[in-house]
Amino acid sequence: MNRLFLALLLAFPLAVSAQIYKTVDENGNTVFTDKPPAGRSSEKVQLGTTNSAPPPPPVSRPEKAVAAEEKFEISVNIVSPAQDTTIAIGYAGNFSVEAQLTPPLAKGIYAQLLMDGTPIGGPQSHNAWSLNNVFRGSHILTVVLTNAGGDHLAESPPITVHVLRAGL
Repeated sequence: MNRLFLALLLAFPLAVSAQIYKTVDENGNTVFTDKPPAGRSSEKVQLGTTNSAPPPPPVSRPEKAVAAEEKFEISVNIVSPAQDTTIAIGYAGNFSVEAQLTPPLAKGIYAQLLMDGTPIGGPQSHNAWSLNNVFRGSHILTVVLTNAGGDHLAESPPITVHVLRAGL
């Protein structure tokens, strides 16, 4: 096995340095070959030196990027409605919730509104919700930030709102 490998290794430079011949066939096409054609005139092709350039210097890779969560502190706060807000009877349990996010929502980060611990809708890529027909009584609102994998990134402090509705 070793002798065969050695023979192949020694024969390799011969194959690389083989002579090239140029000839024209009966249809007028130019043909290049490594053996001179019998019965036809041919011309030896002299190859120039092979172009070679040194490889570019290796580019140093930047240090491992710090995950977005580690670069800055993510925070979320509910700014509307304020803590202990009373939603008047005339609003029929309809009101909006708005959260302030630091930094603003980036691609792949989602906000989820919870009312009394229950998700309202699905995770979304914006920071405002419109609630309709909320039952009367006190409710605790929280906003949770997650990534696409569902990992918990941040949670707002809970706020309490009081909804007044006309009784029957």
